[in-house]
Amino acid sequence: MPKTSIEVGSPRTPHLGRREGGLSISALRTFVAVVDTGSFSKAAVALGVTQPNVSNQITALEQTCGFRLLNRRSQNQSLTFAGRDIYVRARIVLSRLSDLEAAADLFSGLRRGRLTIGFSSPTAALKAMSRFMRAHPEIEVQTITGNTLSLRQDVLASRVDAAIVSMLEPDDGLACTLLDTNHLALLVPQDHELARLSAIDFKDIATLPLIVREEGSVTKALVERAFGNLALAPTPVLAVHGNAGVKEAVAAGIGVAPIFASEAGQDARLTAVPLRGDNLTAGLFLVTLPENLEMPTVAAFAAVAKLS
Repeated sequence: MPKTSIEVGSPRTPHLGRREGGLSISALRTFVAVVDTGSFSKAAVALGVTQPNVSNQITALEQTCGFRLLNRRSQNQSLTFAGRDIYVRARIVLSRLSDLEAAADLFSGLRRGRLTIGFSSPTAALKAMSRFMRAHPEIEVQTITGNTLSLRQDVLASRVDAAIVSMLEPDDGLACTLLDTNHLALLVPQDHELARLSAIDFKDIATLPLIVREEGSVTKALVERAFGNLALAPTPVLAVHGNAGVKEAVAAGIGVAPIFASEAGQDARLTAVPLRGDNLTAGLFLVTLPENLEMPTVAAFAAVAKLS
């Protein structure tokens, strides 16, 4: 309960002429402190400031409001009629601000929050996510899968906070952190004659029934660039969306498929044979908007992703 008295009688309040400008949170705190303690000097002590500072803030608040909030001549700095209403509202605002600050502390301390990660390479992404979730179990993690092109659009549209994708080179429009290097291999059925080889020259796969990824896939872009450098242009037998579909197509005997070795996984039906040749690698990057690195969740995820 405030120690000041409420002026009763006429609701009319001296008008000072409203000054344009936003209300200061500091001034609201000072006003409430003056009302609660009953004097400018006690409010100054409670707030750890000088008494002139308290007087200046109350004057500035009254000028912003356009009317008197306190009757200076009363013994306990009594509230005017309008001041009583502003006092109640100021207490509500400061209470909500305290709630906001408490919530911000939880988010900045990674004790509450949500992180949405996109990935085109599950192996690397899920390893980083596992590290993050063990370190920060209070953070809710969501995922979106896609190819590099679609995930880049998701990052730019803020549908994901960050993504782990393969790229031929860093994207100038995003903050890119190189995590690893992906090497091309040829995915073949386990009983295929090529499965016994230790490596295959890239140029030799041009005559094979090739299964390729969809447009927007860096795997497809890298394969096309490598064939272009050799002045080759083989016609694929099938284009499939996603590595899961590629693996099933190879297992079904439709053909063989260039794939990043790190994405081949463990499948007893299939074998990934390394490919020899120039420029058959792509970088595995963590990408995000530059400003997202200021988010505690994204910064923490970037730190663990570098360790994966």
